[in-house]
Amino acid sequence: AITCDTRVVCATNRRLDEMVAAGQFREDLWFRINTFEIPLPPLRERTEDIPQLARHFLIRKGRFVGSEDPIFTPEALEMLQTYHWPGNVRELANLIEHALILCDRLPIGVEHLPDRLSARRTAVPVAHQRTGPCTLRELEMQAIQEALDRNQGNKPKAAEQLGISLKTLYNKLNQMGNLSKSA
Repeated sequence: AITCDTRVVCATNRRLDEMVAAGQFREDLWFRINTFEIPLPPLRERTEDIPQLARHFLIRKGRFVGSEDPIFTPEALEMLQTYHWPGNVRELANLIEHALILCDRLPIGVEHLPDRLSARRTAVPVAHQRTGPCTLRELEMQAIQEALDRNQGNKPKAAEQLGISLKTLYNKLNQMGNLSKSA
């Protein structure tokens, strides 16, 4: 027989104690894994950690960052610290990768951040406002056109900003009859 000494480290975004009380998690398993609990609040409750976490993710992506180098412009940092972070730290890691694709040097500015972070959503221009309901296709077409306009027709950037693949963007443009072959 081979003996093995192990330690199990678990993480969850659920309240296991409440789940045990509700009968949704096995009590015996809870007592086995709950030797020492380290509660870690979600990112939205500790936004002061964002610069250090961002520095860590930048270094992990191969970017050298000095300890005093500013990572974000003041406006971008304010936007990050007021965002609600539903995806928690994983969302921040993806956001840093997104920003690295769009900018070639630090600091990361508001223009390098995804639109969903903006608390100042742009109002729909009067010309685009409708009095009646519009179709999903019309909304999709408008979103694609706005992304293309924001990116001066750059389809790869527009697709990335829309959160879709470049192939999907081309398919949508093809369906709409707006495909221009130059990318």
